[in-house]
Amino acid sequence: MAFQVLERFETGQGHFVLGLAGQEHREELLFILRQTAERMVEEGLNQWTPSLFTPSLLDEYLAEREVFLLRSGDEPAGMFTLQDSDPSYWKERNDIRFAYLHRLAVLPAYRGFDLGTRMIRFGEKRAMRQGKLGLRLDCVSHLDGLNQYYRRQGYRFVAKQDMGIREVHLYEKTFR
Repeated sequence: MAFQVLERFETGQGHFVLGLAGQEHREELLFILRQTAERMVEEGLNQWTPSLFTPSLLDEYLAEREVFLLRSGDEPAGMFTLQDSDPSYWKERNDIRFAYLHRLAVLPAYRGFDLGTRMIRFGEKRAMRQGKLGLRLDCVSHLDGLNQYYRRQGYRFVAKQDMGIREVHLYEKTFR
């Protein structure tokens, strides 16, 4: 399957394209997630670790979610996933009228060009076109800067959720 471009972004860093990823993009997606996790470990952020991202986990994502790949030319630059339900994080608050964004990642070399925000906006537009009530996401509670980032994107804090090994903050943005 050829990479189908769904959106184009122009930045001071150059041109970027965003498209729906397939099985043939698994290695690029693993690279993005592992590189992002390595940077988190180096910065002491205690969020993701490279060993979390296995080929079987990516196979699961590709089978159960929409997975989007951001590229600069032929090089991977970022990714995120969208899904219709998220009972593991949202538990009794889970609502299929919302879309759920996960694994938003931009490789360190491409940070500072608003690409995360552009991918979130694309996710919002996609959810809107699908008739969703809004977009939801979560963030580990101890990363204040990341929580502030999502608030600046217009996301409203909904609740703190205990996940056993960590707590996450649940956020949503409604469209209506």
